[in-house]
Amino acid sequence: MSLLSISDLSITYRTAQGEMEAVSGIELEVNPGEMTAIVGESGSGKSVTALSIMGLLPGNAHVSGSVCWRGEELLGTSDRQMSRLRGTSMAMVFQEPMTALDPTMRVGRQIGEIFKLRGGRHADTRKVVLEMLEMVGIREPRRVAQAYPHHLSGGQRQRALLALALVNSPDLLICDEPTTALDVTVQAKVLETIDDVLTRVGA
Repeated sequence: MSLLSISDLSITYRTAQGEMEAVSGIELEVNPGEMTAIVGESGSGKSVTALSIMGLLPGNAHVSGSVCWRGEELLGTSDRQMSRLRGTSMAMVFQEPMTALDPTMRVGRQIGEIFKLRGGRHADTRKVVLEMLEMVGIREPRRVAQAYPHHLSGGQRQRALLALALVNSPDLLICDEPTTALDVTVQAKVLETIDDVLTRVGA
């Protein structure tokens, strides 16, 4: 059975000017161990598709079709049900970490909160946070864990966001153009890190 199966997915937004079509008739299947890319120009609906999988579209979005997780339909399920999947069964690395990370919390605490929220033992939190930061290529994990997001470079923030997404070993990792805001050299390093981490965790 596939992890994720999308069939005839269409998304429209209700606006003051009328309905705006963002996605039409998407078909996609992802199996365990596979890496799948959605390719398209800016504005073609890549991010909208990713957000629909996670159940994170705004209230003015109308979604039709089917999004199945391990054979179970996700469209129409409650936010409470979706929240049980997010961070454990599936996780997402967003384009811009400064909007995804909480600017008022230290990076280590944010990763630790997700770990504990999904059942991790409080006593293991600090060790797990440092291990995750080290795994994603952070050279000074203790310093970064104590830092706020705005104290870090773009590459460090994106790696920290990757650590946050992976801390509970999700079955599916969705990366929504995670190198968009980075320069070319850092982009390559972050992509290498993602590939290396996924190989090591067997995703």
